[in-house]
Amino acid sequence: MKRKNIFIACVFLVSLFMMGTSVSFGETDQEICKESKKHFDAIVRNNGLLPGDEFNPYNFKEVAGAASAMLANEKKRAPGDKNRTALIRLVSIHIENIEEAAKGADEGAVEAAGHSLRFLTLSCKACHKVYETESQNRKITPK
Repeated sequence: MKRKNIFIACVFLVSLFMMGTSVSFGETDQEICKESKKHFDAIVRNNGLLPGDEFNPYNFKEVAGAASAMLANEKKRAPGDKNRTALIRLVSIHIENIEEAAKGADEGAVEAAGHSLRFLTLSCKACHKVYETESQNRKITPK
């Protein structure tokens, strides 16, 4: 009887230990999105609607820095299902394109970064729409 109690206690402790180690201490998607939003806003401020404007010049360094920080932030995301993995990859590709265009600062870089920014906006919207709808459906669906 005593061995059985010890065995049960050990199984219980091991299961508690495993649950404790499986808990992720990484950032949540909301925190990652909030951080990415700051960098996204820095890129949008330099959207290049008025290229060469003396009062609002395009700041290539700021855009390249924001894109680099946003890309590093996106790498913190944990891929889940196939859709989520594809959307994360799509967002990363557009950020890489913005970063590349801003670092090059060549002729047409403003337009190239703006083009990728539009697709980045659509990719972010798609991800938020898919997972926002999914979370609402989970709340509605009875268990």
